[in-house]
Order: sequence, then C-alpha cells, then structure tokens
Amino acid sequence: MTNHRRIITLLGIGTAISLLGDATLYTVLPHPAVAAEAGVSLAMVGVLLGTNRAVRLLLNGMVGVLYDRMYRRALLVASLAIGSIASVFYALGSGFWPLFAGRAIWGLAWSLLWIGGNAVILDISTDENRGRFSGAYQMWFFVGIGLASFLGGLFTDLFGFRSGQWISALLIGLAALLWLILLPETRQKEIAGKDSRSQPAGVVLIPWRLVLAASAPVFVARFITWGVVAATAILWLSSLMGESLEVFGWFIPIATLTGTYTALSMVAGVSSAPAAGSLSDRLGRRWPVVALSLLLGGAGIWLMSIPFAPVALMGALLAQMVSGGVETLVPAIIGDRVNGRSRGRSLGLIYTFGDLGATLGPVVALGILNRNWLTVGEIYKAAALLLVLVGIFAVTQTRR
Repeated sequence: MTNHRRIITLLGIGTAISLLGDATLYTVLPHPAVAAEAGVSLAMVGVLLGTNRAVRLLLNGMVGVLYDRMYRRALLVASLAIGSIASVFYALGSGFWPLFAGRAIWGLAWSLLWIGGNAVILDISTDENRGRFSGAYQMWFFVGIGLASFLGGLFTDLFGFRSGQWISALLIGLAALLWLILLPETRQKEIAGKDSRSQPAGVVLIPWRLVLAASAPVFVARFITWGVVAATAILWLSSLMGESLEVFGWFIPIATLTGTYTALSMVAGVSSAPAAGSLSDRLGRRWPVVALSLLLGGAGIWLMSIPFAPVALMGALLAQMVSGGVETLVPAIIGDRVNGRSRGRSLGLIYTFGDLGATLGPVVALGILNRNWLTVGEIYKAAALLLVLVGIFAVTQTRR
C-alpha cells in the first residue's frame, strides 16, 4: 500500500506540474490584452484552445494501443518532455501558427500522459480500491489545474505572457527528470508478454456498448467544464467584478484574479474526486455516483448564470462536482469491466469522445459570444440543462 501511495503521489506531482503551460493559456489568453500580446484575435483564441484536443482525436486511439502493448514508464517520461517543448513554442511564438504548433505538440503530450496515468492507476488497483485510487489521482489533477491557473495568471501579471511560459517550460522539464529517476514501471511483465503473443493480428477486444455509454458523460462534462466554462471564465469573472478587484487597498488585475478564482474553484474538485471514488467503492456501483455528480454540476453552472457574485461564485464551486465524479469513475468503470489487454484501447476511445467535447466547447462558446447571439449567462443556463439530461442518462445506466 505504501508503494502504491508513493506511485500515485509521484504520478500526481508530475501531472499537476505538466498543466502549467496549458492552464495559463486558458486563464489569460481570452483576455484581449494578452491575446494582442500573443498576436492573435479572440476568434483565433477559440480555435487555439481547442487545437490540442482536436489533435488528440487522432492520437488517443493509437496511444491506447501503445499502452496495451508497451510499458508505461518511458512513455510517461516522454509525455512531460514533449509538454515542456510545447511551452517553449508558446514563449517563442507570435501569431496563430506558432501557437497552433505548440498546441498540437501539447495534444500529443497530454494524450500520452493522461491515458498512461490512468493505465498506471488501473495497474496498481483492485476492484475494492479502484475508485479510491482513481479519485486520489484525479485530486492531483484538480490541484494541478488550480495551482497552474493561479501561477499562470500571477506569472503573466508579474513577468508577462512569454516569460511566464519560459518558467513553465523549465518546471515541466524538471518534472520529467523526477519521473525518469523515481517513477517505477507498473505493468507486469507476464501481462505484457501475454498481450503481444495471445491476440491474433487485427483482433481488438473492445466492449463497444460499455465504451459508448461511458463516453457520453465524459463528452458532455468536458464540453462544458474544459471547454465552455474554461474558455469564458475570464469574461464571466470580469462581468461580475470588472477589470480588477480592490482588497485592503490592493488592486488585483483580472488575469491574477481569474487564476485565483480557478484555483479556489478547484477546491470542490479536490474534495469531490476522492469522495466520489470512495462512495462508489462502498456502494459497489459507479453509475449512481456519476448521475449524482452530473446533477450537482448542472445546478452549479445554473447558479453561475445568476449576475450576483456570491451566488455565482458558490455555483462555480458546485460546478466542479461534475468533473470530480465523471473523471474519477469512468476509468474505474473500465477497470471493473474490461480486461487488462483492452484497457488502453478502451480509455483511448473514451478520451477521444471527451476530447471531441473539449475541442468543440471553446469554439462554440467564443463563437456565440463573438456573434453576440447569447450572453455568457445564457450559455451557462443551456450548459446546465445539458448536464441534467446526461444525468438522467446515467440513471438509466444505473438501472441497467
């Protein structure tokens, strides 16, 4: 058990640090001043924020096959090294195409990291503790999002967008070195050998019905949380509080304020992920907890649409429940019901659907705002209704 906790901690630290460059873009790039410094328009920002996910639509399936056939450690170390290179592109590039290249590189890095990280969790867990272990890893993800968003906003205000990305590149590179030295291999040798010998060429053992059912909440959760809400957070917050906030005589700029808000909102995700995993272990069932997470998240995003700061900020905390529950329990569902030879493929397919949602989210939300079709609050109300519908679908899976 102690060794398992050490692996989860190492995996979590590297995952959290890897998010520095990506979370910074979501935190500050939609702001017109930062977009101008980077040499892109608001419409371009929407495309850029979705590019890494679009790339993963092509890569997740192949990466899943790699993890079904190869060992974990080398691929995971490579993921952080590639992630550091992506931040170098953000720091050096100006205009759409250099940033586009950086986002494509980050897409490869995150595909390797996220599928591999969850594969490691399934390697070291059992039916009795899989929810708890998955929740612990998801907790590190939320810590990373919160910390990276706060530091990204702070670095941008203190040093500028480009210097902040140089700092991110250095820290991600150090995390790669940490994994190279300390992260052990978790895949059993006999399973790896069996996988390569026992499956006839061209045969892929994938439970499609289960994969498609599990993909639905991941698609919608990421479309809304990673896409719509993440891409519009700085605009939503500035509509509530203006371009700065005065606290005890100190003025907090909007970029730092947005990073701080994102960091604080992750508190709900940090607590909900292990809670959802532990509850599902005790119940012996995952889908009821998935349904509860979706319904609570929908209520939170509806509250975010209310133009009264205390209520809206309370809703932002509640909205994180959806990611905490869905992202924790869907890998656990796969671990429960899919054998070790096909878990990588199954995760890759599910995360392909999830990345499709996250790819479309920023483009749809910022495109609607750019054309003045809906306000941010109206978009959030529509998103809340969509979460409720998928929550009802999860209830049907509970009965099934």
